[in-house]
Parts: sequence; C-alpha cells; structure tokens
Amino acid sequence: MTQDPINFHVTDALSQINQAEYGAHHIIIYPDLLTLRELYSNYIKKQIEENNEMILINPFYETTDSVRQILSKNGVNVSKYEKEKMLVIIDSLKVYFSQQQPNILFVKSLAKYAKQMGKSCLSILGDLGAYPHRSKYDNLVDYELSLPSMYDVDMKGFCLYHQKDFDKFSDEQKQKLIKHHGKALKIERS
Repeated sequence: MTQDPINFHVTDALSQINQAEYGAHHIIIYPDLLTLRELYSNYIKKQIEENNEMILINPFYETTDSVRQILSKNGVNVSKYEKEKMLVIIDSLKVYFSQQQPNILFVKSLAKYAKQMGKSCLSILGDLGAYPHRSKYDNLVDYELSLPSMYDVDMKGFCLYHQKDFDKFSDEQKQKLIKHHGKALKIERS
C-alpha cells in the first residue's frame, strides 16, 4: 500500500510540529525557501520562548548567516540564544559529511546537554539537501533508516526535504522514507 505525505499549509504544519511529542521523528517536504523560512522562524521562536527548548538547525539551501538574519527579522534574539546555547546553527554539509563522530552520537550528546542546561528537550531541524547535492540518494535512505522511527531521548527530529530533492527519489525510496518517519508532512505554497 502506497503512503503519501499529508498536505498542509504552513500554519497547519506549524501546528502539527509544535504539538510533536518528545521522541518524534518527522519528515517535512517543503516547496521553496520562503515557505521553509516561514516554518522554521516561527517554530524556533515559539519553542525557545514558550517551551524552553534548545534548537539545532542545519540549513543547506541557505547559509548559516542568512538563517541568523531571517530569525532576527522575525523577532528571535539570535545572538543571545546562541550565546546561551539555546540555538545552535550548523551548516548541514558539516553535520552530515565532516563530523568526527556519527551524527546520531552528536545529537544524543546535544540532547543530554540540553537536559543538563534545564531545557525541556532538543529540537532538530535538519535539511538533508546535502545528500542529493552529492547524488547520494541511496546513502540518504540508508542513513534515515539507520535512525530510530521514534527517538529514545528527549528530542524531536524534523528531517527537511526540498520538494525538488524528494522528487528525485524512486517511488520505493520515497515509501521507505515516509513509512520510517512518525509523520510525513508536505507543505503547500502559501
């Protein structure tokens, strides 16, 4: 049986991810950078300010500095939150291809650190465009399937896929990715 991601407008998708429980591992397919920016800037602001979460964001289709600018424009005190380690912004190429330790170990250590700092949990917004950029579609599917469908630590993981990257997967690969995640959201243009 074929599963398709559920279509949402940005505000509805935000509602879904804002309500995600600890351990959640969702896939979010976005149509363009403007839509993604609206999603992550609203999510990050709410989770840091209202839910005492630590946020790790790994952009691919924009620089870490442009993420900082977008967040600042949307009322997020980026320098304060980065200094307090409530917000960590690392380019996805560095996270997925140049780390000394496997990404899951890095993430679990960051989740543990978040708890030690008195945060409710760690939320990760990871853009996986680095894999398609390097034509590593099979590697990406293998990587995703190596992760749990539900994390066993106080964290929430949101795997971000640009629609044009997701469209390049075979139907079988798409199904594996969708089925492996707790929820699959496809954001429609506003």
